[in-house]
Amino acid sequence: MKGARIGVPSDPADPLNDCYYGKLPAKSAKLMAEVIKVLEDLGAVIVRASMPTLGWIGGPGTTMAVLNRNPLSAHKGTVARPPVVFLYELKHDLNLYLRDWATNTDIKTMADIVAFNAANADNALRFGQDHFLAADLTRGDLSEPEYKSARVMDLLSARTRGMDAYMNQHELDAVLFPGAYGAVIAAKAGYPSVMVPGGFVSGTNDGKDTPDYPLGVTFAGRAWSEHKLLRLAYAFEQAANARRPPSGLPEL
Repeated sequence: MKGARIGVPSDPADPLNDCYYGKLPAKSAKLMAEVIKVLEDLGAVIVRASMPTLGWIGGPGTTMAVLNRNPLSAHKGTVARPPVVFLYELKHDLNLYLRDWATNTDIKTMADIVAFNAANADNALRFGQDHFLAADLTRGDLSEPEYKSARVMDLLSARTRGMDAYMNQHELDAVLFPGAYGAVIAAKAGYPSVMVPGGFVSGTNDGKDTPDYPLGVTFAGRAWSEHKLLRLAYAFEQAANARRPPSGLPEL
């Protein structure tokens, strides 16, 4: 850990561009400050600088409008905008899995899942299946020009203008994200990340009391940097000792 340069994409001088740390609940922000202190005590060099806006905000043609029809959703009747690549690859990859790996079942395609859910709506559609319905309208072979365009734009945004530009400019070994906040930019870039326990927080944004629940911390990096990320994550995990096994369960 000593000497490792770890980026914290949060610049107090640029709050409008702080999409990872700026909107954290107070207890989560406090926990992340403690996480950063542990890393500093281990000898890491913490670099505070915002991720380039063009990296995390995405590019044109990368999202797709999907109507929320779930009657139990607090946002029913609104339009969600999931990533194009997610929806198109969902059908493609799920169909391959069902074809090659699913055994002892008549469910062999996404269309089969959609039909099963509709036929068993009382049990299967508590959360709706809007994303499945949207994905099932695609060809399933990733041949559509809108998918190819969105994939190229994702790589341009998340990889070239995002992670690469950020890590190159600040000469970083890894980027530190709270929880799964950095999952999107790392995944779109095709880059690895590893999450380990960071600690526990309680309460929610609406002020309700909750039991303590875990907040992970994510180390993300460039392609083929898994060995480096695992070393950094392991060093932090051993120093922080934040894991708390669920009560009432036997030790693994």
